[in-house]
Amino acid sequence: MYNIKISPKLKSDDRSIMNQILKEEAFFLNQKQGDIHSFVLDDDQDQLLNKLLNVHKMTNIDKENYTKHISYCVRNLGQKSIDKLPMIMEKYKNEDERFQIMFIEQLNLIYEASLQAQQPVIQILSFFLLNSILKIKELAGQQLTKIALHLQGDEKGNQLLPIIIKMAHDDLNQDNRIVALQLMGKLSSMFGIQLSESFIAFEVMSLGEDSKQDVRKEAVNQLPLVAKVVGKDFFNKKLFPFYMKRCKETNTKVKTACVEHFLQIVELSSQNQKIADLTAQILQFQNDSNKYVKGVAYRCLARFIAAIEKDKIEPRLIENYLKMADSDIRELLPEQQVMFACAYGFPAVLQTVGVARWQQLHKLFNHLWKQKNERICKTLAASLHEVAKIIGAEKAEIDLFPILETIFVKEPNDNVLMGCVKNLSQFLKIFSDEKKEAFLEIFFFIQRDLKKWRIRESIANQLDEMALIFPAEIIFRMILPIAFKLCTDNVAQVRKIASSKIYAFFQGIKDSPLSEQYQTFIIESMIGFQKSSVFYQRQSFIQMCSKIMQFEDAIFQQHLLKPLLELAQDKVQSVRYMLYMAIENHFKIQGKQQGNPQLLEVFNQLSNDKIIKSLVKYKPTLEVQVNETESKEQENLQPSSEVINQEPQLEEIDDDEIPQRQVQEEPEILKQLRQEKQEFIKKQEEIQKEQLEKESDAKLNEQVSQITINENAEKNEFNDETTQIAYDSSDQNIKNNESQELYQFEQLQGQGEQQQKENDGLQQNEEYEQGSQNDQKEINTEEDASQL
Repeated sequence: MYNIKISPKLKSDDRSIMNQILKEEAFFLNQKQGDIHSFVLDDDQDQLLNKLLNVHKMTNIDKENYTKHISYCVRNLGQKSIDKLPMIMEKYKNEDERFQIMFIEQLNLIYEASLQAQQPVIQILSFFLLNSILKIKELAGQQLTKIALHLQGDEKGNQLLPIIIKMAHDDLNQDNRIVALQLMGKLSSMFGIQLSESFIAFEVMSLGEDSKQDVRKEAVNQLPLVAKVVGKDFFNKKLFPFYMKRCKETNTKVKTACVEHFLQIVELSSQNQKIADLTAQILQFQNDSNKYVKGVAYRCLARFIAAIEKDKIEPRLIENYLKMADSDIRELLPEQQVMFACAYGFPAVLQTVGVARWQQLHKLFNHLWKQKNERICKTLAASLHEVAKIIGAEKAEIDLFPILETIFVKEPNDNVLMGCVKNLSQFLKIFSDEKKEAFLEIFFFIQRDLKKWRIRESIANQLDEMALIFPAEIIFRMILPIAFKLCTDNVAQVRKIASSKIYAFFQGIKDSPLSEQYQTFIIESMIGFQKSSVFYQRQSFIQMCSKIMQFEDAIFQQHLLKPLLELAQDKVQSVRYMLYMAIENHFKIQGKQQGNPQLLEVFNQLSNDKIIKSLVKYKPTLEVQVNETESKEQENLQPSSEVINQEPQLEEIDDDEIPQRQVQEEPEILKQLRQEKQEFIKKQEEIQKEQLEKESDAKLNEQVSQITINENAEKNEFNDETTQIAYDSSDQNIKNNESQELYQFEQLQGQGEQQQKENDGLQQNEEYEQGSQNDQKEINTEEDASQL
């Protein structure tokens, strides 16, 4: 992140004062040591303009900072920089590559700064588009694409198209032609159908005949983007024949580009073109000598078959599709891309060829399933409901039930199981009530694992669908227990989804002769959530009512309104807040209970709740007076224009009104243990200090005694040697002996002081180690006390 400080635009005197304050007090919030990306703009306008005009003379660090933030500098300078902008841009034409890249990245921001800056920006981009470095060309092209979004009408063609055509006609530079093709593809949708048919499409086709293979390849890459813009007739007469001609090339790069964009051309082609031309072409690609081209052609096969009418499919296409699981075909591309494409397009191919081919395709389905690849098996499991719809209940029971048994019982895999469970309710629709009831055991089985909450979430999402496909007796006996159990799940997301689906069961039981008994059971179960001592179950009750008040308003008013309003006095603030949000959302969507006076009264009461005010950051005032007549109620429900135009006010709460956390007082036993621990530490420190002093004194005495012994021995030797010396020199010898003794005494004193320093350092180290041990003992003592 960049820390940018821009001086305010004030008068000259005030500006100098602000600059001085910035110099003294500005600091970088996120700056690290050696960070050169922090930038402070505290120069006046003349100094800043002078720096930009002399950016080539700066150090590399300053040049990088000013270049990365040149758009901010231009905005700060205003008209002064706009007048000098061509001169500033001229400095970057001869800069190093890294500074040119930084400068180009800022050009779109400079373009947006002023209308007068637009023409210089386009001119400098046209210069960089002709640069010899491909990276700079492509970056300049990206900036030109961003700028094109701001151009209106003919400006795009008048300002950008000449630059692109000039690059496309550069016969000496291959990179210029490639970048021109990239710009044509990206900007074709902005140029519109007229310019695309008049210029862009012909330039692409012309460069598609280029002598360089990379240019021809890029022309094929950009062809689908241009083909989406031009008219249908132009595509059929010009671009489609051009594509077919490129497919006949022997060059591997061009052929690879053709097969990679094959499906995009299929989407734009007519049925006759698919049958007459593209069918033969994909068969030719599948027999190509290049392994990659052959593999991509097989990867496109399933989607191509699905795009052709049933009666006009070439039999060889079906034969090749059935061979996609063979070892020589599936290994053409890495990571089993061919097998995955076969599994992904299996329902579409089955839908196209019909049930008559099921026996052949069933073998392929089993072969794909036996690969035990998680990605492939998950795709097949997620498409089981579509396959079952196509082949019917009888064949699905015979051929697909073993797959389900493998998924749920024999070899369960969480990802594969998730893919199957997500659409299980759709799968059950086609079967009889007996089979559906048997499948409900699966729901009992898979929702027991508390760790797999994603699967429970997927089951909760399908509760409303299951409420409509099962008979009322099965709903009452088997599905409702699952639903209410999910409403008490330990994961909040599962509870929320399951609670929002309870309303659907009222619709599922209404045609049953026992609908009143079933309805009573559901209502009593819901009220049990309202009376629960667990707060999140009361929240689940509110989530249930939020949907029921909209879809089953009669049941809500008669049985659930009073229990819901009682939660306005709940002790838990999150419950009251959820009730407030439920009523507010119901009023926003203009639900069926928006005129209920009791709801309005509770809503106004909760609006004044101090806790809710602290949770709701911005709360518009809603004051509705309830009158006896229904006409006045409806009028009061419509907010006046004055209330609508009022800005939301921020509700303020005093700090004293916010509940504070209470800190418990420290236990007495912990205080006693801490005092005993401190006394013990002091005693240990005194004992260690006495021992260290005794040891140091003993060592010092030994050194002194040894030095004294050495001195006596030296004196005896010296006396023996000097017995023959004359008496007149005796005085001089005595003086020498005294000076020698003084020197030895000073040396002994220095050794003692050094030894004392070493002892003091040793004592400090031992005290530090003892302090660390004492800290650990303190932690252990506190833990023992807390356990006690």
